[in-house]
Amino acid sequence: MPRRYSMEKRAPATAAVRQQLIDATLAELVAVGGGAITLQGVADRADLALRTLYNHFPNRDALLSAAFVHHTAQTRAAVEAMSLPDAEPEEQLRHAVRAYYSRYAVMGPRLTVLLSLRGFPDLDEQVRAIRAWRRGVLGQIIARARQQGVLAVPESTAVALAFTMTSHASWQILASELGGAGPESSEVAGQALSAALFHPHQPPGTPD
Repeated sequence: MPRRYSMEKRAPATAAVRQQLIDATLAELVAVGGGAITLQGVADRADLALRTLYNHFPNRDALLSAAFVHHTAQTRAAVEAMSLPDAEPEEQLRHAVRAYYSRYAVMGPRLTVLLSLRGFPDLDEQVRAIRAWRRGVLGQIIARARQQGVLAVPESTAVALAFTMTSHASWQILASELGGAGPESSEVAGQALSAALFHPHQPPGTPD
């Protein structure tokens, strides 16, 4: 019984240390500009011994991959939390844009630096995976719009445009143009996609 109690307490503690190291990794990435990150620097920033870091992550690749996996999980949760399965496709797409842009704003420069890293196979694979998932989410919304007859452009074109407008790069550009990372960026992107992808709404009783 004492051993079981010890194990039950150890799991949350281990998770807390991992999260502490991931947070320190993201902060260190911004501080040193990405590629120059070292395990010792992360351990120092987390106020933990280097051997403690090695107990959780065997090398820098594993640490960076874990940081992006954490971001991926948080992003998926944010998108799924804002999903409206019974809403019309146009509204679903606006909610998807809002979820992605909100997540980009929360991550800020940490995500910018994380996405700029090159030469880390595990990290590259994680980037491809989260982009494929985003394309899938958007593809489902667009397919539903086509089925309902409200899509004004070819499905492949709609998916490509929605994918581009929900990217981190598009968020950066809009945030810069609009003078900040507030909700205005997602509203502008959502309005632009609605205008580009869907048939105009007609008032009731208006002839076709």
